[in-house]
Amino acid sequence: MPPPDPFVELLDEGRAEASVAARGRERALGRMAEEGARLAGALVDLAERRSPVAVRTEAGRSHHGVLVEVGTDYCRLRADTGAESLLRLSAIASVRPHRGERQRAATSDRSPASDQRLLEVLARAAGDRPRVVLVVRGGDVLAGRLRSVGIDVVTLHLDGEEGQGCYVPEGAITEAWLEP
Repeated sequence: MPPPDPFVELLDEGRAEASVAARGRERALGRMAEEGARLAGALVDLAERRSPVAVRTEAGRSHHGVLVEVGTDYCRLRADTGAESLLRLSAIASVRPHRGERQRAATSDRSPASDQRLLEVLARAAGDRPRVVLVVRGGDVLAGRLRSVGIDVVTLHLDGEEGQGCYVPEGAITEAWLEP
């Protein structure tokens, strides 16, 4: 057997060191992506994959379905029945992707695809006076006809209370369902 060639050994050693350095850079980039992740970015990724999710809100409610839209301060979740929930991002306690899907750490810092706010979605619907259910901070549920939407207030005519109005500050709304 011929003696080892020092140049070949040097090349092999250099390749091994380069491989170790590349793996280290890859791990560092992965950590940086995880550290820069945002909830909205993770939701945008889930919406694009049409991944089924379970979203739990601070009020203790659970919503199951597929994310179909992510706005500036809300996301729209469509259930198997076709019903849609509008959930304020700041009121989300947890998002659990479907168990059958392999999940990795959140890494996306992407911005929402839509620049709309929850209040703007409600304002667009107000002209039709739809029935709406609003959940507000603390978990209270208000149901009635959507009368109007102002700069920072939503006006409802409550169900079962003829003509009884209710003013809901925009910042208090954590969940909304609009009936067709």
